[in-house]
Amino acid sequence: MRDTDDYLPRHLVTELDEAVASARVVNLIGPRQVGKTTLVRDLFGHGRFITLDDAAILSAIEADPQGQLASLMEDLGTAPLIIDEAQRSKALALAIKRVVDADRRKGQFVLTGSSNVFTTTDVSDSLAGRMRTLKLWPLSGAEIKRAPVSRLVDWAVQATPRLAQVSDPEPLLRRDYIDLILAGGFPETRALPLRARQRQSRDYIAAVVERDVADITPVR
Repeated sequence: MRDTDDYLPRHLVTELDEAVASARVVNLIGPRQVGKTTLVRDLFGHGRFITLDDAAILSAIEADPQGQLASLMEDLGTAPLIIDEAQRSKALALAIKRVVDADRRKGQFVLTGSSNVFTTTDVSDSLAGRMRTLKLWPLSGAEIKRAPVSRLVDWAVQATPRLAQVSDPEPLLRRDYIDLILAGGFPETRALPLRARQRQSRDYIAAVVERDVADITPVR
């Protein structure tokens, strides 16, 4: 999620902090390579991080989800257990439900995934009432420009909106808009040259079809 050597701001950080403070489980979903892992591991800044892209960890979770969660949560205190690529385990939802039903403390789990594992037919419990789901989209124009969240809709629904309350937009040429569109909002690919970005886009689509779709439903 880097444009230069610094992190680009993600406007979801505030909402993520609020969700962890108010829900037992926070489920962060969004497309691959959109910056979910970076957000929870590097920017979120605390907790224990595991990824189910690690075949050994995934096998252990599938074999004994309850025991593995208990072991991973030992000595965590109030910090969350962060599970990356949670959609890869079909045994995870019920095990998490048992943990958070026994302990109603907020912010116990932060899950990330490219699909919402809790809406698939293979999952026996939706964790309704225990979980808050957030979606991370590719970088917005405001995030790329390091600008604050747009409040234009809030301004428009005021009883008496005034134009003087709206700041002047950044002057951009037609070419600037074209460059922003072509660069896209995926953090890792934005700085690549055009041909490399095209190749990576093709590979990305193939990976989604061959891996992520197959995680959800059998396909040919």
